[in-house]
Amino acid sequence: MAGFQMAYERLDGGERAPWWHTVAPILLVGFCMIMSAVFSPAGWATPSDSSSTSLANPALIVMLLSFTAPFALIWRHRAPFWFTLVAAAVPLVLPIGMVPALVLVAALIGRRRGPAVWWTLGAVGVSTFVVVTLDALAQPKGASLSKMFFASEPNAANPASIPLWHAWLAGAILLAAAWGIGLLLRSRRGERDRTQEVRQQQATVSRLGDEVARRQERERIAREVHDVMGHRLSVLNLHAGALELNAGEDARLHDSASLVRESAGKAMDDLRSLLGVLREPLGEEPVAIPLARLPEVIAESFGAGQTINSSIYIADPERADPALSRAVYRIVQEVLTNARKHAPTSPVTLSVQGSPDRGVVIDARNQYEPASQAPQPGSTRGLKGIAERAELLGGSMRYGLTDGDRGFRVTVTLPWREA
Repeated sequence: MAGFQMAYERLDGGERAPWWHTVAPILLVGFCMIMSAVFSPAGWATPSDSSSTSLANPALIVMLLSFTAPFALIWRHRAPFWFTLVAAAVPLVLPIGMVPALVLVAALIGRRRGPAVWWTLGAVGVSTFVVVTLDALAQPKGASLSKMFFASEPNAANPASIPLWHAWLAGAILLAAAWGIGLLLRSRRGERDRTQEVRQQQATVSRLGDEVARRQERERIAREVHDVMGHRLSVLNLHAGALELNAGEDARLHDSASLVRESAGKAMDDLRSLLGVLREPLGEEPVAIPLARLPEVIAESFGAGQTINSSIYIADPERADPALSRAVYRIVQEVLTNARKHAPTSPVTLSVQGSPDRGVVIDARNQYEPASQAPQPGSTRGLKGIAERAELLGGSMRYGLTDGDRGFRVTVTLPWREA
C-alpha cells in the first residue's frame, strides 16, 4: 500500500474545492443511485404493499444507502483512491450503479497524476463493464436500467433483451466521459496555476525593476554628494592644515585649526559611510555604529566649545539592534548640533537612558535664545529629521519651550530592539 500511495503526484496543492463542486456531484450521484436501485432486480422484487416492507428488505437498504452515501463525497479528497475503489467495488454487490465511481475517478484524475491513477481507472473500468453486463442480462425489463432506455418491449413486466455490445458501448462512453472530464479539470487547474505563476513572475520583475531604478537613483545621488561635499570638505581640510602650520606661537589658534582639520577628516569618514549606505545592495545593513561611540559625539562637542552636562547609562548595550544604535547615535549628534546652531552660548544638559525593558530615552535641554540673526542653512530640518528617525523605529519625539519660555527641551523615546 505504501508503494501504491507513492506512485502518484498531487496537482491541487491541497486547496479546497468550491462548495458547488461538492453539491452538484452529491445531487447527481444521489439521483443516479436511486434510479439504479429502482430499476434493478432487488428494486423490481420489492413488494408494493407497505405491510411487507422492513429494514431487512435489501431494496430498502439500497434506497437508504442511495440517500445517505452521496454525502460521503464531502470527504472525497482526503482519501481519493480508497473512496474510488470502494465506490467501484460496492456496485458488484449492491445495485447502486457506477456513477459514484465515475464521478470519483474524474475528480481523482483532475487532482492526481501517476501510475496509481491509471491503476484505479483500470479497476473502475473493469467494474463498469461487469456492472453494465449484469444489468443488460437482468430480467424482466423493469429490473434493468439499460433495458428501460434501449429495449423496445413496452411492458416492463415482460422479458426483454438488448445486444451486450450496446451495454459495453454505453459503459465505454461513460468511462471515457469520466476520463475526459478529469483531464479537463486537470487542464483548467494547470492553466490557473500557470496564470498565477505568470502573475507572480510579473510582480517579481516589476519589483526588481523598481529596485534597479532606486539603485540607479541612489548611485546618482551618491556621485553628486561625493563630487560636491567631498570637494568642499577636502578644501576645508587643506585650509585648516595650512592654518594649523601658520599658527606659530598662538596655541589657541593652533588648537582650533587642529580641531577643524580633525572634524573635517571625520566628516569625510562619515560621508564615505553614508555613500556606502547609498551604494550598497538593497536589503543589506550599513556598518553598525555601537552605542559605545556616544561619548565620542560628546567629546567632539566639547572640543567645539560647547558646554555639555551629560548623563549616559544604557544597560546591555551589546544587545541593542544596529538600527537602534545607529538611530541613537545620529539623534544625539543632531540634538547637539541643533543646540549649537540656535543657542551657541547656552550649556546643554543631555541625558541618555536605555535598557531592554524601558527602551531608550534621549532628553536634551538648553536655554532658549531668541533668534537675533538670519537662520542658518538647514536650520529647519534638524527636528524633522529627528522625528522621522524616531517614527521609523516606532518611537516618538516631543519638543518645545519650558520654564516659562526660558528653556528649550527635546525628548525622544525609542522602543528597544534586540540585535
